[in-house]
Amino acid sequence: MISIKKIVSYTWEKLYILFGVLGVLLPTSPLNMPLTFRDSGVFLYIGWRILNGELPYADIWDHKPPVIFYINALGLAIANHSRWGVWLIEFIALFIAAYIGYQLIKKNFGLIPAIISSLLWLLSLVPLLQGGNFTTEYTLPLQFFALWIASKINEPEIRRIDYIILGITGALAFFTKQTAIGVWLGVFIYLLLVRVLSKRIKFLFKEANWIFIGGASVTLVIVGFFWIQNTFPEFWSAAFTYNFAYSIRSDGDFISRLEAIQKGLRPLTQANLLQLAALGYFFALLQIVRKKIETQYSALLGASLLILPIELFLIAIPDKTFPHYFMTLLPVLCILSAWFIFNVVKIVSQINISQLWQYVSVIVLMGIISYNFYYIYLDQTYIYRKLRDDTGIKYIILETGEDDTVLIWGAEASVNFFTKRKSPTRFVYQYPLHQNNYVTEEMILEFLDDIIKNQPKLVINADSSKTMYEFPIQSSFINEKVATIQSQYCLIGEIDQWAVYENCEP
Repeated sequence: MISIKKIVSYTWEKLYILFGVLGVLLPTSPLNMPLTFRDSGVFLYIGWRILNGELPYADIWDHKPPVIFYINALGLAIANHSRWGVWLIEFIALFIAAYIGYQLIKKNFGLIPAIISSLLWLLSLVPLLQGGNFTTEYTLPLQFFALWIASKINEPEIRRIDYIILGITGALAFFTKQTAIGVWLGVFIYLLLVRVLSKRIKFLFKEANWIFIGGASVTLVIVGFFWIQNTFPEFWSAAFTYNFAYSIRSDGDFISRLEAIQKGLRPLTQANLLQLAALGYFFALLQIVRKKIETQYSALLGASLLILPIELFLIAIPDKTFPHYFMTLLPVLCILSAWFIFNVVKIVSQINISQLWQYVSVIVLMGIISYNFYYIYLDQTYIYRKLRDDTGIKYIILETGEDDTVLIWGAEASVNFFTKRKSPTRFVYQYPLHQNNYVTEEMILEFLDDIIKNQPKLVINADSSKTMYEFPIQSSFINEKVATIQSQYCLIGEIDQWAVYENCEP
């Protein structure tokens, strides 16, 4: 008969991670947050349309790489088109990330650093989630898995399959969000430095080849899929050409980039993760320079020292930064904070404090950290709970049929998702049509032709910052089609300050 002690010993770590992840994600569940923010709404809409036989980029425009769309499609498929399915995938992904990270730190630095650092990065995730269902959320398990492989680089037990998996996870991360590959860049640079310094160039080529095979296999599948569907040009235009155009700052101001990074890092200080990670970075750098770091830690820490500045650089590439961009920092900050805690525990253990009191101190410290974070957690919970004004959604459902299309001027694709009303055009939101160094006259004409051809039942202006049907490119063809649309649709009222237009032609 299995004793209670054995059951507790076997399950308590899993339960610790389970309840930690559950606590982080409950505020973003449909139970507390009935509606979603913009980005999540776009992904949900595209996932819904995929289940109806449409293809990203060709039938629905968005500039994210394709993995996020199919994650949402899978989530909706397993829960009968309910958002609960997507939330479940979020939960599974975050649990895998937290559990791998916990086991990685426990294996390398010990139990206490694993317990505390896991708590710190999970708490720090709360203000970065912004409602959840972001690309950087789904790359977290891939990042921790890559760090697990990186920790074995200097060990004889590393296998060919490890390098192949490293390439696979890197490619999956890239096709989820292109700038979420900081871990893989840092690991490869570390691998390059170590092999060159040890004069193992031939082995480096083998390792690089195995990594390439893993990455190429994923790339071939994804690129091949769109190639076979004859939608590769649309895929390349949206996911790469647009992102390049979007990432170029008009002023090129280095100072403003630093200010944006500084502002984005503030949420990471609320649970003291950033502060402890900075101390861990300093200690690791000092110990490596003085060659006083043990071999078993060198790969994980050496790679982490490279990963952190690379991640910060990648976050600063886009024209604007948002809190969820900083999720990519969490794995490396977790490692570095754990290293600092490990050194503190090592010093404390020399003071002849009993193990019992060490664990009591850890529990008290975790309680203090959690208590200080309590109001931040509540604040996020209330913000999500306020997202329940569905007046516009109810109006659209009441005034339109399931086969009617509805055009939302702006970026509120979530309205199309929650009403289950298809957009009349693949430009379900119009940001690409206003991107100066990306949009073409052909794109604008395609958008206008879609409206004229598909005759949406309602046109709703949800973005008063941009004049409807006004684009950076003007031509006689565009003006003619705009005039046709404006003559067909009449203003019939407002919903929550959104102007509503209906087809007024007999």
